Amino acid sequence: MLIHDPPEKTAYHEHPIKILRYSAKNLWLLIFPLLRSLRFYPFSLQNFVEWGAGAWFDLLVALLILGFGALRWYCCSYRFDAVSIRAYSGVFVRQETVIPCARITATVEEHPFYLRPFHAVRLQVDTAAGAIPEADMRLMLRVRDLHQLRKNVPLLQNDSQDTVAYHTSPWRVMLFSALFSSSFSGAVYIGMLFVQGGRICSDLLEQFRAQKLLEDATDRAAAVFRGVPRAAITIGILILALWLISFVQNLLRYGRFRIRIGSEYVSVHSGILTRRRYHLQNSAMIFSDLRQNLVMKIFGMVSLHIRCPGYGNRWDTLPVLIPLMRKPVAQEFLQEVRAVENMKEPYLKASSRLRFFWSFLWQPLFWLAGVLAARVLALLLFPKFHAIIRFFAVMLVIPALWMLLVRAVSLRSQYIAMDERAVRFHFSRGFTFHTITVSRERIVRIEMVQTVFQKKNHVCHLFLVCNGTRQERYKLTALPEAAARRIVAELAG
Repeated sequence: MLIHDPPEKTAYHEHPIKILRYSAKNLWLLIFPLLRSLRFYPFSLQNFVEWGAGAWFDLLVALLILGFGALRWYCCSYRFDAVSIRAYSGVFVRQETVIPCARITATVEEHPFYLRPFHAVRLQVDTAAGAIPEADMRLMLRVRDLHQLRKNVPLLQNDSQDTVAYHTSPWRVMLFSALFSSSFSGAVYIGMLFVQGGRICSDLLEQFRAQKLLEDATDRAAAVFRGVPRAAITIGILILALWLISFVQNLLRYGRFRIRIGSEYVSVHSGILTRRRYHLQNSAMIFSDLRQNLVMKIFGMVSLHIRCPGYGNRWDTLPVLIPLMRKPVAQEFLQEVRAVENMKEPYLKASSRLRFFWSFLWQPLFWLAGVLAARVLALLLFPKFHAIIRFFAVMLVIPALWMLLVRAVSLRSQYIAMDERAVRFHFSRGFTFHTITVSRERIVRIEMVQTVFQKKNHVCHLFLVCNGTRQERYKLTALPEAAARRIVAELAG
């Protein structure tokens, strides 16, 4: 296909604050002023005066960094019309990126609290070919330029008269944040914070006397939980603190959650400190995913997620459409969302064979056996640390037992169903239950796996892969072989 030169359009530059972003990449040049300052160590008033006499060199390096950042900013621009968005970058080697508006699957507007005083907004543009988790195009815009862009890109508008708005109550967002928070996520957030601003974070922890606060909390808890080792109490407090960090982060990200559903686009708005607006194209949505943990399953609650290129690609973001709702309401809601396939009356359904429970339970059972064996061995080698060993054994046994419960419930509830247009399958992965409903045309690969023992008993594992930028295998365990082969034949026909 020939690409003709576009008609002349107005060229826009990104927000000038982007100069700081470009300058930050050249901070390594500051090593020269730092090396020059080392000869004045130890510092004194006389040395400070001598350093000031030669400060012109330090200022020259700083101006050089800012000047190169300003040059890169000036050489970067973008143009847009109703057909495409074009971004130009590079000082010596020019690069032009063209994204047709019809190929855009999702856009993200980010309004961080620290950029709002400067009337700046970050815009990310994604297509179905975008790498994960990077966006196809990232721009730092003035708010007024974003309004101009909205007039040309239909996906950024979503304000037609047939749009329906849905709001999520604050208590549901809070409950969702609690259910989907974890100590591991909190540890990752803290780790990323230290990587991005290590010295500043260390100073803050020292300013708030974090070590002293932890010791005081440990002393108070030790007075209540007598007989529990102090090290175990400290670790427990740290785990709880990391979970609280994850909870607060999720609450800030998904607070003020609301969506707008139109005939062609869906908009998701969320965020308290950093406000985000996701604009998703209906035709780009691949499937819906009703997620539950064990507590949610007991109370009949689900979280509605979707798979759409450009939405929820980051490690700290979930592709949520509705944070929390009743399962029957979720099924009714899916009928209103014309973007994803919904199942009518399935004519083919297969469930797992109960007598092959070992296929579901072997992982948590091996986990439990490994923990118990490690506990016995550790007690033999280090008998003086029996209290700490017991604590760690209990901390590892609890998630293993929880996974055992999840797998036992999945053994009874896993199934796959099919009608003329869609496939629905319910399974568990890790500690989460998934109910995915996907159009038959979206399934691009099917795999059947059998061991010798399974072949003898006419059962198999079935793996399904859907299209999209991120292809994952979804496993259905211990299905009847005859039903699985019929499903494969239907999907391949």
